[in-house]
Amino acid sequence: MSNNEKQIGMELKKTVSKLEEAKEQAIKNMGGAISLAADAGDIILSARGEGLDLDLVLQVAGINGEQARRLERVAKNRPSLNAPNSTQIKQLALWAGVLPDPIETSIPKAEKLWHDYIVKARQWIASKTISTWSDRQRAEFIEEARPIVEAYREAGGE
Repeated sequence: MSNNEKQIGMELKKTVSKLEEAKEQAIKNMGGAISLAADAGDIILSARGEGLDLDLVLQVAGINGEQARRLERVAKNRPSLNAPNSTQIKQLALWAGVLPDPIETSIPKAEKLWHDYIVKARQWIASKTISTWSDRQRAEFIEEARPIVEAYREAGGE
């Protein structure tokens, strides 16, 4: 083993050790956040049970109805914190606001053109060698393409 390999190995060992410490701290922090979210959910459930004006309570707290519903879910699932599985932890972290909401962070797809399927079919046909098709493939293609050809003619195509 060369000096360079030993030096890089020692640097990697230090970095991995710091990573393990950071992961352990992150888990503790996430557990604390989930516990606080459950406490907040308990307060909301209590206010609801007492018949208080929940909209006013949420306004004073500075949170919206969706945040409140998520906190209530965390509180209702508090018993599952004793022996949670990874899916439960992920869901609780999402409801507690520890993880970003995938719905809020998703990027919508670009709107497709109304004739997108025709464009795709044209591209697909351009990549094929029709002379190599079997008689069965040709018959199936003609059967499926017939309505497209009829619509083409109705639209003014030759």
